[in-house]
Amino acid sequence: MGWKWHKRENLTYLTIPKWQAQGIDIGFSTRVGGVSSVPYDSFNLGLHVGDDPNAVLENRKRWLNQWGVSPARVVVGEQVHGTCVLWVNEEDGGRGSLGAETAIPAMDGLVTQSLVGLMAFFADCVPLFFYYPDLKAVGIAHAGWKGTAQKIGQRVMEYFEKAGGRTENAWVAIGPSIGPCCYSVDERVATEFRLNYHETPFLHSQEDGHYLLDLWEANKTLFLKNGVRPENIEVASTCTYDNPEWFFSHRRDGARTGRMAGWIKLRRG
Repeated sequence: MGWKWHKRENLTYLTIPKWQAQGIDIGFSTRVGGVSSVPYDSFNLGLHVGDDPNAVLENRKRWLNQWGVSPARVVVGEQVHGTCVLWVNEEDGGRGSLGAETAIPAMDGLVTQSLVGLMAFFADCVPLFFYYPDLKAVGIAHAGWKGTAQKIGQRVMEYFEKAGGRTENAWVAIGPSIGPCCYSVDERVATEFRLNYHETPFLHSQEDGHYLLDLWEANKTLFLKNGVRPENIEVASTCTYDNPEWFFSHRRDGARTGRMAGWIKLRRG
């Protein structure tokens, strides 16, 4: 039982029932059910993309209400396509939830053992979610091609391992992002992957000298190599570029588009 579509009130999003049953709230929003105007229509959750801030804050209120959480119990990092990861806790609650200027600077990965919610934003990049049962800890990471090439998923797992977590017991999930059907990259990007991965079966050569890049498979390969059990990896296999009715896409729509939210939170300690 992997990712499933879920509707509550006027919002539609994806979640993982298996994780929910273990006391982990996990979700990935869609573009439907908010108040933002074109081209951010309608459920844009990104404050950094040029949308009316009041509309975004109303959308965030609706999103957090689904989880029964106030903005003061949410942590957001400033995403810069890097590999920095940070442990956060109760006193970090509220950072970035109501204003981009208060987000934790230059931070693409967040992990916690506390009951604060972790939220990150996406419009083609890969959302990575983590649960370490032996630590009662969760994490989230923003992995575009740069983050995937530089192995941010591995960096997150290293943080858990340093705290005593066992990766062979870890649960990981790969949310909706641009899929291998639609993500063509050039030689520069392909070279970056070849430098950091021993094998690159997720790069598929095209006749024009470009490559179709499977970011889902690249991240899954990384998780397996680091000891995650195959049965504990949940891949949404849902392409943001190819589903304009449900998702924003930076590559499809350009810079003036919205962001979906990835969300994870422990419901109990």
